[in-house]
Amino acid sequence: MLSSVIRRLFLEALDHTFKAGEPTFRGALTDLNHVGRFAGLLREARGINWVVYAKPPFDGPEHVLDYLRRSTLRVAIANSRLTRIEDGNVSF
Repeated sequence: MLSSVIRRLFLEALDHTFKAGEPTFRGALTDLNHVGRFAGLLREARGINWVVYAKPPFDGPEHVLDYLRRSTLRVAIANSRLTRIEDGNVSF
């Protein structure tokens, strides 16, 4: 039940955002700027079963802040792990 509610709310918000002029798609997704193409994408998304994973709530505000601190202060990959940058390719 939760997945269908989240899917509906998310897609409604996405549709509202699109009608307000955001987001703007670029590159290979440029055709999604067309109203009909975007509506088709939303239609497809409504037909997919979404999997929603919900964790138990945090123990309090301190735990929320600790979680956010750990999540936002990390980088995906540190410069020290890069071994080579050559011809647009990065090795680590």
